[in-house]
Amino acid sequence: MAAAAVLANRGAAGVDHQSGDQFAEHLGDELDRLGRAMQEHRYKPLPVRRVWIPKPGTKKQRPLGVPAIRDRVAEEAMRRVMEPIWEPTFSVDSYGFRPGRSAHEAVHRIFAHLSDGYHWVVDADIRDYFGSIDQQLLIDKVAERISDGTVLGWLRDMLRAGVMDAGQWQPTSRGTSQGSVISPLLANIYLDALDQAMARLPGIQFIRYADDWCALARTQEDAQAALRMAQIVLGELRLTLHPEKTRIVNVRATAFDFLGFTFFWAPTKGGPGRPLFGPKQAAAERFKNRVRELTRRTRPMNLQMVIDDLAPVIRGWGQYFTISHNGNYYQLDAWVRERCRAFVAKRWNRSPALDAEWTNTRLAHMGLPSLAMMRRQVLAQLPRP
Repeated sequence: MAAAAVLANRGAAGVDHQSGDQFAEHLGDELDRLGRAMQEHRYKPLPVRRVWIPKPGTKKQRPLGVPAIRDRVAEEAMRRVMEPIWEPTFSVDSYGFRPGRSAHEAVHRIFAHLSDGYHWVVDADIRDYFGSIDQQLLIDKVAERISDGTVLGWLRDMLRAGVMDAGQWQPTSRGTSQGSVISPLLANIYLDALDQAMARLPGIQFIRYADDWCALARTQEDAQAALRMAQIVLGELRLTLHPEKTRIVNVRATAFDFLGFTFFWAPTKGGPGRPLFGPKQAAAERFKNRVRELTRRTRPMNLQMVIDDLAPVIRGWGQYFTISHNGNYYQLDAWVRERCRAFVAKRWNRSPALDAEWTNTRLAHMGLPSLAMMRRQVLAQLPRP
């Protein structure tokens, strides 16, 4: 049920200030009103509420759209109609926001291709993808498979409902709202032409996750051909590549980043070397900054409370990044434990030398997770040769 899926996410209220709990309190009436409005062609999506969130790794912010709860329900219903139509024909090279697919699969596939000799990489960035989508072109693409004018009308109204930013309404003549339920599916529909074009290129391995993508080749010439093809297709989609963030590199000489990981070439004793990957430096720094915040001595709490706050942060970061080979997990574990010991020493004006009782084992029994242990669990699940 569309409403149940939306309410389970417990998202923030939109411009109408109606929370999920308020919508759920009168669920039957709300769904009746929404259903009648849609059947009688009276349904009009409200503008989305724009909020600004920090952009990871920079001091910049990016916009996030928060639709009203009732509009999220309508979008979820539309998504459930549309997804089965497109999903069977989407490219195997597309991994983002698709059932049964994940960022980890995309990362592992890149590593497999690097290991297989695809060392030339088109490392590209689409400039402001979600904000640059041509709405009419997107509607035309949807209309190729859905002829129902009512559905197309709902989609057009949703795209053009506008945004409320600091109390001011702004029109949306381009793009789709990041934060809407249906936006990821629409993004995949729009870029499917790029997936199909790259799949037809000989000698190219292509991987895309939403608007993040890279192409791998065995030769520089093939990589250059892939970049030219991408520029042609994206031009037809009214999109452009960011010139300062798009390049062709050979991983044996230059590292590149994808989905939060850095892929690089590591020397081997007496051999030609091999590809490896690990968390981006910026991702590790964000993790450490968060740990610093949670272990600052001015927090009015005891160590157990601090560890209770640290645990989900460590597990969340570890569950994503410990698939990588080179994460310095033992060093990070030791650093986190020292932060915990220093918290006790500074909070209670005790010498760190007096805190030998805070052993690694004791901290673990208090619930402090270990990234190295999480990495060992990942390795234990790998198939044995």
